[in-house]
Amino acid sequence: RNFFRTEKTKNDFNVIKSVDNAINILKPQLDNHNINIKFKGEDFLTNGIENELQQVILNLVNNARDAILDNNIEHGQIIIDISKKNEFGTISIEDNAGGIPDDIIDRIFEPYYTTKEEGKGTGLGLYMSDMIIKETMNGKLSTKNTDNGAKFTISLALI
Repeated sequence: RNFFRTEKTKNDFNVIKSVDNAINILKPQLDNHNINIKFKGEDFLTNGIENELQQVILNLVNNARDAILDNNIEHGQIIIDISKKNEFGTISIEDNAGGIPDDIIDRIFEPYYTTKEEGKGTGLGLYMSDMIIKETMNGKLSTKNTDNGAKFTISLALI
């Protein structure tokens, strides 16, 4: 019930609990596609609109799921790692779907840019996620390719 609240007031909240709530919404879908999700980390307190951070987590995990399915990855895996260092906390979401092509990785946060086939994506998910992290959470959203796939990192200020 709390997930769908339209409250726009910034509050202090625990990141692990927030991310866990978002994952629990998607867990049945992931299980249905035999996608393993690993969730680990060190909790931290941040300030922002918790529901909007959860929307970003949902979007990033959904994109990872889609990439795993589109690339026919037999043992799909999504790893969410939460950590803190100095005055920042990070949430990283990494998949094993092969990564984002180098020629487009710099464009994925642009509005209306999509890698999905016609009718399956609007090109607004990552753009909106980036805007939420910047404007609502005063943070940063970035991505890079790893040996196994794509890794998105959200950096947030600690309280």
